[in-house]
Amino acid sequence: MHQFSEESWKQFREALGLTESPLGIYYTNDKPEGVTPKEGLSGCMIGLLRNASRKGNTVYFDKAHFGCPGGAYYMGFFESPRPNIEYFLSCGIPGEMEGERYIKTPERAREYFTKMIPRRAPATYCVFRPVEQSQKGTEPEVVVFFASPDLLSGLFTLTNYALERTDAIQAPFGSGCGTILTYPLKEAGKEQPRATLGMFDVSARPMVEKDTLSFAMPYAIFLKLLENVSGSFLQTESWKKVLRRIQKNPNNQTTNPK
Repeated sequence: MHQFSEESWKQFREALGLTESPLGIYYTNDKPEGVTPKEGLSGCMIGLLRNASRKGNTVYFDKAHFGCPGGAYYMGFFESPRPNIEYFLSCGIPGEMEGERYIKTPERAREYFTKMIPRRAPATYCVFRPVEQSQKGTEPEVVVFFASPDLLSGLFTLTNYALERTDAIQAPFGSGCGTILTYPLKEAGKEQPRATLGMFDVSARPMVEKDTLSFAMPYAIFLKLLENVSGSFLQTESWKKVLRRIQKNPNNQTTNPK
């Protein structure tokens, strides 16, 4: 049984040059202390999460405080993201709605949502908090990093190393919130789960820094990463060259969004 330990977390953090914690995600019926968006529609949830990662805050959502309908859908609070979503993602409706043109036709968009159905929220609150702040009874289901290309190279390579595969990461089409939660939750139920590279969502890109992507995984994979630092490439001269460049950036992983 894999478990979180302060010693392995410290070794992992130092080896990768982390100064910002990844966020652990879990559901609970106990209202947490932290930041939550205003009631109803109040903007993309990604910006709030990005600040939480940088500042070490806890952020939580529920059926009334969700940021945007898409976020509520991918967290499992809503049964659909918005009316006519297939037209919003594709060609729009003339005179009524402008389409984002991310998917070529409404039919292809419907196919996507047929496969993408998120798990229904198992509790009242969906909580995002720095992973090392997890307490007994609130073990995360998913862990998500917001990271620069240099840091991602380390996370990507360590994930393949720890899982003893060369295809342990997927980069599927999806919203920013879908790739940090819905996809990793689906992977958690598989015999050979993968990590998910995300934040390619054009609509959510302004919410993060220009050199930032997300890297999310079931908690079990995260624990394996912690256990596989020793003996890996993270202790080689090749990685130390990358690490020195990470350490030269005063914000470590990212630069501030413009």
